[in-house]
Amino acid sequence: MNKKYIEWAILFVLSAMLLLSGVWFYSEYKYKGDVRGKYTFAHTKAKINYLGNIKIVSPESGEMNIYRLDDGGWRFKEAKEYYINEERLSAFFDMVKNSIIVSVQRTDADFMEKNDLNTEKGILVATYDYDGNLLDEIILGKQSPEQGLFWARKANDENYAYVINSITGFSAVAPDWLPYPLLSIKTDEIKWVSINGDKTDYKEFNKLLANSSAWRDLAGILSYLDYYGLDFKSEFIDLPEDTRVRQIDVGMLNGMIYKLTVLDIGNTYWVVISMDAKKIFMIDAMKVAAETYRYYADWVFRLSDEQGEKLFSDNLFY
Repeated sequence: MNKKYIEWAILFVLSAMLLLSGVWFYSEYKYKGDVRGKYTFAHTKAKINYLGNIKIVSPESGEMNIYRLDDGGWRFKEAKEYYINEERLSAFFDMVKNSIIVSVQRTDADFMEKNDLNTEKGILVATYDYDGNLLDEIILGKQSPEQGLFWARKANDENYAYVINSITGFSAVAPDWLPYPLLSIKTDEIKWVSINGDKTDYKEFNKLLANSSAWRDLAGILSYLDYYGLDFKSEFIDLPEDTRVRQIDVGMLNGMIYKLTVLDIGNTYWVVISMDAKKIFMIDAMKVAAETYRYYADWVFRLSDEQGEKLFSDNLFY
């Protein structure tokens, strides 16, 4: 091969390389231009009325599956099919409807590690339609809470990371998705309290609140009853012989009656809640009771040791 052909060959290779780099640059530029300003959960947003399952996987809480029932209600699969915190669900829908990609950046393994965009540190959010088809699968990384911004990437794309906005109220922590508190009984609406059959009317109840720290603790628990876990009632049919039981019934001015069966099973405390209503108040009270009781019907709730010990306090008898 003579010198002239060698020069032409080199020129051809250089030209081809220049052309390819130009195509690559244009493709990357076009890619960035195409996604900037687009919705992060575009497929979910387009089929929002057909959203059937939300899967969230985080280092803190593991895998959570929030799924929709045929009647439109939502349940928490890993939390014994319990109800969902409606405010948390609303925040998720706001994220789907409003979260937009505001900037794009090429990334690598170091960048993903630094910004929590790998599967070990990131929060994976996957959405599915009624038929189980995947809609979007996004990994959320580090955030700027003040600005409502997150680093994110598509789970199947390790080449690009996005800055996305409008993620306020989203949480990957399991307890945040559960309704709280379990009870919220206002002290000034209590008509009477019965503990193991010993009943006090509201006058005596108010005197006890003024003079007994144990009764003030009881009122505080009734006004904000927390829970740290739950299980199906069917798991509590055969209780150990040494189980301690305390029955606390609370009658309300509007006729509703809350019935708390508190269990001490091997120094772990649980509560079963049921509701009733006086016939004289049947119409109004039963409507409220029916709406509220669905949160208690099938489950037993785990109390903190502190709450359990206070509910079993001997100082509640006088």
